[in-house]
Amino acid sequence: MSKKLLQVEQLSIALKNPHQQLVRDINISLEEAGATVLLGQSGSGKTMTCRAILGLLNRNTFQVDGNIQFDGVSLLQLKEKERTLYYGSKIAFMPQNPMTSLDPSRKIGVQMAGFLKLHQDLKGKDALSLYEQALSRAGLTDTKRILGSRPYQLSGGMLQRCLIALAIAGKAKLVIADEPTTALDAIHRDKAVEQFLHLQEQGCALLIVTHDFDVARHIGGHVLIMKEGRMVEQGRAKEVLQNPQAAYTRELIEAIHLGWR
Repeated sequence: MSKKLLQVEQLSIALKNPHQQLVRDINISLEEAGATVLLGQSGSGKTMTCRAILGLLNRNTFQVDGNIQFDGVSLLQLKEKERTLYYGSKIAFMPQNPMTSLDPSRKIGVQMAGFLKLHQDLKGKDALSLYEQALSRAGLTDTKRILGSRPYQLSGGMLQRCLIALAIAGKAKLVIADEPTTALDAIHRDKAVEQFLHLQEQGCALLIVTHDFDVARHIGGHVLIMKEGRMVEQGRAKEVLQNPQAAYTRELIEAIHLGWR
């Protein structure tokens, strides 16, 4: 029986001043090597939910209530120094636009090796070698060129795979990806999905934010449909996407079908 890795219970997020409820009563249960996909239109609260799990919401601005347990540890109770034991190592984050999360003035190899030195307690050469091996496992062959490139010299699809390689090298238990395929064409989107599934095969759990139903179908696992900060439907991906029960889910699927006509 698979072990519960991430347990989110009654998660609610509000803007403190002026008070405004943004997300209400979200529940997520994710097992080791499992997958959960958050689906919904822009503004439905998907990214906000993930940022709360990642501890990225400013506590002076947002009120976060509920319970977030990762591997038996309450993430909301962690002190600042304790966060480095989890975020960035056991929990990896892939933003929608990796270009904005990387230093454009520094080479990829330098940045990624520095990250691994910090979280894996490795020497510089060992960290670089580990990352180069992970690039190969992520399906990238021209590793020397990538390591010596700066972020703006690589495509969006290439940068996404560089971050996937970082999750591989860092042996993350959970990867949270926010719209990881939005900026990619169909070919690179499919390759990115393949790499996420490869991570899952290695025992990594996935929490994917998307509005792309094709990505949700390929990832599979569990699907949670969100609208205006609330859950409107959830269940096994195949069941929800083939036989939706909520009117809102049916409307979303119908809208996609209309786009194909």
